[in-house]
Amino acid sequence: STTPAAASNATPIPPAAAALASPLLRELARKELTGATEDGSAFAGQFMQGQILEQPMQLQPGRCYSVVGIGIGITELDVELVIHQPPAPEFIAAQDNTTGPQAVLGGGQNCFRNPLPIGGPGKVRLRAPGGSGLVLAQIYSR
Repeated sequence: STTPAAASNATPIPPAAAALASPLLRELARKELTGATEDGSAFAGQFMQGQILEQPMQLQPGRCYSVVGIGIGITELDVELVIHQPPAPEFIAAQDNTTGPQAVLGGGQNCFRNPLPIGGPGKVRLRAPGGSGLVLAQIYSR
């Protein structure tokens, strides 16, 4: 798989290195995501402006997904949920519609429901079009 030359990759860091953002992340999730639980571990990256970080995930049939991200030093954070079932090209199945250093994909009752009757590979793509710094993110599902 190749990454477009336009976007370089952020440096993955241990989520503990972004622990400062953990209480903010949990509070944002509590406010925005009713009935959702953490799906896997949090993930984090050190971003320069324009960089991306991708976190692989497994989409389960019938589950509904949300993603919450918090940036420190980031002025604009974007979150995308990407489905990739080779040989088909990847496509962006959902994205956040928030602005600023916090991003919520699938807030309220608008989580992304896997439309397929089977599970499959997906990934969360974090993008920092503005600012540079740390990002901490967590996938939720219900």
